[in-house]
Amino acid sequence: MTIRRIKYISRFSRALEPSDIEKIGEVSRRNNAEQGITGLLMTSGGLFLQILEGPPQAVESLWKTIVADERHKDVLMLSDETVDRRLFPDWAMKTISLQPSTAGRLGPVHTMVEVISAQREVIDRLLGSIERAVWEEYVHGGRRIETADE
Repeated sequence: MTIRRIKYISRFSRALEPSDIEKIGEVSRRNNAEQGITGLLMTSGGLFLQILEGPPQAVESLWKTIVADERHKDVLMLSDETVDRRLFPDWAMKTISLQPSTAGRLGPVHTMVEVISAQREVIDRLLGSIERAVWEEYVHGGRRIETADE
């Protein structure tokens, strides 16, 4: 059986209490068991780090749900691979909340997420400018039209 494994990291979009994280784990365990998904959810210092594994279609569906979930921001897929066996065959979703004292070890990860977030904003602005330029060229045949945001 082919297994799809996705690893991702994201930041909390708002403060979450330990009880919120536990509720996420409870719902995940129930839903994932029904879909044949297993994995691990770690939280620390406002970050989610999750590994999902299971049938490709079920993992894809769950991934789309996570990306759209308002509790996440700056979602970054670290890997997406097809594997022959699971890392977590017995965990519908193991939830681990690292203690604040260990959160400092994730400093480089926090920095990486911050840098990627800033780069994403710059790329989005650049793509917007390129899209406007292409549209103006297409619609106006190269005659530049001033817009309100310029």
